[in-house]
Amino acid sequence: MVAPSMKVKCGVSNCHYWHNNYCTAKGLEVNAMGDGHADTSDGTCCTTFKPRGQMPTAEM
Repeated sequence: MVAPSMKVKCGVSNCHYWHNNYCTAKGLEVNAMGDGHADTSDGTCCTTFKPRGQMPTAEM
C-alpha cells in the first residue's frame, strides 16, 4: 500500500521542518493535548515539531 502524500501548510517558522509555509517532514504526527480528546484545533499538537537548529533524532 502506498502512503498518502499531501502538502501540509505550516505557520511555525522556527520549526526544523518549516520551509516557505510548508512542512517538509517525511511524516507528520498530530495528537490531542491533555486527555487525548480534542474538541477544536486548539486542542491538538504537532508532535513532529523540532526547534530550528536542533537536528531531529530520527527522520519520520
